[in-house]
Amino acid sequence: MPEFSNRLLARFAGQRFSYRWYSDIHLVRQGIVLEQNKEPALSGGIQRICSRTLDHVPIDDLQPDDDIVTIARKAGIIDENTGRPLYLLLDRARDTGCRVIIADALDDEPYISSQLAPALEMTEQLVRGIELVKEAVGAESARIEIYKELGDSPVTIGEELGGIPVDRVGAGYPADNSLIQKHREEKASVFGACALIHLARAVDEKIAQTTVFVTVAGDGVATSANLEVSIDKTVGELLRQFGLSEETSRVVVGGSMRGMTITDLDSTRVTAQTRGILAMREVFKDYNYTCIGCGKCSDVCPVGLSPYYLYKFVQAGRYSMLEDFDIDLCIGCGTCSYVCPAKLKIASEITRGKMELVQYMNARREKEQSGEVRA
Repeated sequence: MPEFSNRLLARFAGQRFSYRWYSDIHLVRQGIVLEQNKEPALSGGIQRICSRTLDHVPIDDLQPDDDIVTIARKAGIIDENTGRPLYLLLDRARDTGCRVIIADALDDEPYISSQLAPALEMTEQLVRGIELVKEAVGAESARIEIYKELGDSPVTIGEELGGIPVDRVGAGYPADNSLIQKHREEKASVFGACALIHLARAVDEKIAQTTVFVTVAGDGVATSANLEVSIDKTVGELLRQFGLSEETSRVVVGGSMRGMTITDLDSTRVTAQTRGILAMREVFKDYNYTCIGCGKCSDVCPVGLSPYYLYKFVQAGRYSMLEDFDIDLCIGCGTCSYVCPAKLKIASEITRGKMELVQYMNARREKEQSGEVRA
């Protein structure tokens, strides 16, 4: 039996919806364990592909008395998880009384290891970045979070990396969703491992961030690899360098679960949030399957939504029902599409529905306001 929205049930019961009620349920779902397929990229080291003009670019207007936060701002460092400037995250952590610094090297999406690989190969710089953040925000301790389920990878990781404790997160995907409450309770602030490496370089080598760490993988390339590439590189350039197959029918940028499909490979450049570039040969949407009513999407949704109903309401344009079924609480993890045996584009349709709902609500609000003016 499908699980109905808390907001909808509250309406039927004549109660006002409570986000505290929702948050108690929010943490029950532990997600699913995905096939990781991280080899051979994870154990193959990191290859550097950097344009000469963007190699070790000095930070502009750097002053001897600049503090760590100022250096992060002038170096243009972007956190790869949030897409936000690192200096803003540092300011927030300092202002909220952060006690624990967490270096995020989870990489819980299949194929992607563009955080874990740098953490293992550039441990000294990662540890340096962690210590700098602790100093900047006044935190008491730190740890590195990695995903426990590495599949068939031969890579072994000890209890510490460079003296920093390692926490093996055993929850299913999305792992970060299961950690929200834990982080909140211990007053922890999370920073991407790659951003911390760039911070260490900015402080010690006085260079700006001009590169990003990216995993190139999928059955549409001859070999998988972890790269450090300059931000002027295009997706097409990188894929062809690693043997892009003519049979490739789909290219995804960002991540295997939350990434976006692109068609213009030579106009799409890597950004600070380009965690992965995946080339795939098979496109299931061409099979024109229909829903078989199995309910798997509802079973695995980490926030307890009903993806099937949201999918149908989006297609039917029933915006009031999208609101009742809590579409705004979708975290965009893509788990629903992953488990769907009919290979429906559930996640992308829900994302489209969220955007259309905002437009619908804005239009309705403007109509109501214009009616009030006429009255």
